[in-house]
Amino acid sequence: MKALVVNNEKGGVGKSTLAVHLAWYFAERGKRVLFLDLDPQSNGSTTLETHVGDIDAAALFMRPIAIPPLASAGIRVLGGSAALRNIVAVDGKVIERFRANLRDSSRAFDIAVIDTPPTFGVRNLAALVAAQFVLAPIDLDDYAIDGIETLLKHIVGVKQKYNPDLAFLGLIPNRLQTTSPRQRENLKSLVQRFGTKYLFDGVIPQRSSIGEALAEKKPVWSLSKTAAREAGREMRTVFDKLAMKMETP
Repeated sequence: MKALVVNNEKGGVGKSTLAVHLAWYFAERGKRVLFLDLDPQSNGSTTLETHVGDIDAAALFMRPIAIPPLASAGIRVLGGSAALRNIVAVDGKVIERFRANLRDSSRAFDIAVIDTPPTFGVRNLAALVAAQFVLAPIDLDDYAIDGIETLLKHIVGVKQKYNPDLAFLGLIPNRLQTTSPRQRENLKSLVQRFGTKYLFDGVIPQRSSIGEALAEKKPVWSLSKTAAREAGREMRTVFDKLAMKMETP
């Protein structure tokens, strides 16, 4: 199983939107997907509620857990809950328990998508320690890009200290307002500042049909509207590149 963390230390960047669409994308490609919602706001769990089982994600930090396997392509969700708010102390045993539970489920699933909270803490750290890949969606508004260097320091720090196998797939501009001169200028500045080493080769534009799809709890590419199909094409083009980087056919 390959584990992908969707992580950013600011809210409102479309992290859960990206995470649930990744789960749908990989399931449609024939993968057995494990979705872990480590955010007590539980936006991802709510969207994927038809796939939520009896075990919530908080249990992964507390005790050995046998996650029911998937026999065929689909999604298994370990949902977010208020219990996650109690997991705050940076405790090596808690982190190792999470990693062990994920490792023990590696034969039962092909892909794990891990949605994390917007404030860096032990749950984000555990996810980064346990995973092989991390992707960071970013918003191109001024206030949202201020913390990018801190985000990168945390990811690089985890790789150096705890998980040398962690591969950073990049910062991905999400909800890009293509008609906004300010956002286009911010994107240009990011390219100049971080280059291809840290920026993902692709963007996901802002599309109203994405919100409409989430309201219906469906992937945007499944809606019949022309605008939704175009938004889906844009998103899946990005996901195809991600899958190639992860070497996931």
